[in-house]
Amino acid sequence: MCGRTALSLDKELIRCACSYKNRGDSYVKPEWLHEHNDGKEYVPSYNIAPTDVSPVLISSSKYRTTQSDCIRIIKPMMWGIIPPWHKGDYHKHNLSTNNCRLENIRQSKLYNPILLDGGRCIIVIEGYYEWQTTIKTKVKQPYYIYASQDEHIKIDEPDTFQNSYNNKDGWNGLKLLYIAGLYNVWQNNDIILYSYSVITMDSNNTLDWLHHRMPAILDTEMQIEAWLDIDNVNADMALSYLRPSKLLSWHQVSTAVNNSRYKSNDCIKRISKEKCSQKSITAWFKKTEKRKINDQDTKSKRFK
Repeated sequence: MCGRTALSLDKELIRCACSYKNRGDSYVKPEWLHEHNDGKEYVPSYNIAPTDVSPVLISSSKYRTTQSDCIRIIKPMMWGIIPPWHKGDYHKHNLSTNNCRLENIRQSKLYNPILLDGGRCIIVIEGYYEWQTTIKTKVKQPYYIYASQDEHIKIDEPDTFQNSYNNKDGWNGLKLLYIAGLYNVWQNNDIILYSYSVITMDSNNTLDWLHHRMPAILDTEMQIEAWLDIDNVNADMALSYLRPSKLLSWHQVSTAVNNSRYKSNDCIKRISKEKCSQKSITAWFKKTEKRKINDQDTKSKRFK
């Protein structure tokens, strides 16, 4: 499952972080495609929710670009695919399309045609959130999950990133996550809107303690290249490259992230397990005390 993500880098830094080697030996930054999207633009955020806009990597083979040697494009897209057959207000298609299950794609009337038409994409994020429900307290504890970083980089302290880029060495700094997805271009009258779904799969033993599902994260340049190469890698071969990632780190974060309108960097700040436990215990006592008061009020009313 994947319900919230985070990406704080600006447009230019995202282009640098997504750079790749071209036919020569130097690095190329993907072109940023601005057109369409009903006025929706990418805004850096620590709490990206469905219907928000994220930068998405796609193949340039379907699009005319200004850079002749650019084979990858970054296109801001809305989270949650709009079905191709939907008419009218795109907010009201009434389908849950934020995530699509890997094992069901080839049988899906929505996702299989998109896959076969070359609608493969990669969602670029710094990390994503997952919630764990503990058996004892039933409190949903959010975790922030991200790529394992170099020793000097602390994911919740941007001053430690030391991001840099040049054409010879490429990107050096914060390591991003690249999630396989599917995208569609939807049109209704004058509105053209790009939207995507995150592909999910069964969790491996790295994260199954937290949730039984996880996004299809592409760990290597080979996986990224194969997933984007819609001209030479067919659908079934591309799907075979999707495997559960093990190169992940995580920490507990505040329940402030539960509010999708709260976008501050507080969302990714590490909090201690002791603080979480104490908060859960305090909440439990408050609920217990409230139940006692309610019970007493009920008894009082009953005997009046």
